[in-house]
Amino acid sequence: MLAAAATGSTLGLAGCGDLAGSDGDAPGQTDDGTDGGGESDADGDRASATVALDVRSEIQAAREEIGTRVEDGNLSQEEAQTELLDAQAEIVSAAVEDLKSYAADVDGLSVADANERAGAALVSGPATGVLGTLETDAVSALLSAADFPAPQDGGQPNGS
Repeated sequence: MLAAAATGSTLGLAGCGDLAGSDGDAPGQTDDGTDGGGESDADGDRASATVALDVRSEIQAAREEIGTRVEDGNLSQEEAQTELLDAQAEIVSAAVEDLKSYAADVDGLSVADANERAGAALVSGPATGVLGTLETDAVSALLSAADFPAPQDGGQPNGS
């Protein structure tokens, strides 16, 4: 129960998205190759996309370490849940910072928004820069910009 409650919403996008629609195109992709979200300039070389952050292995390692401490009696269930949520937030925040660092090195690329709870970020800039995010350790998948899960107020899980 602890593992599911703590990581369910964060890993909703982290490499688990359906990248192809029923016709084989990425969700939101139009026939002209743009993302369908209106993020394109006259040359067609600008793009925006949702990136799923690659945080699974780090969160799994934290979960296992905390689970071992619970089994050994060194940590209560409540403490473990709090500690896992804190570790999860730290891991995802570090992945967002890695992505921002990559974006700072690519002319015109920016991280427009981040939803740390969902493990996703919205990037925009040159199409080659957006695609290049896949080469970073922080990113596991690119999704349509329309798939970006807007952060919800009140700390409620976003259900993704």
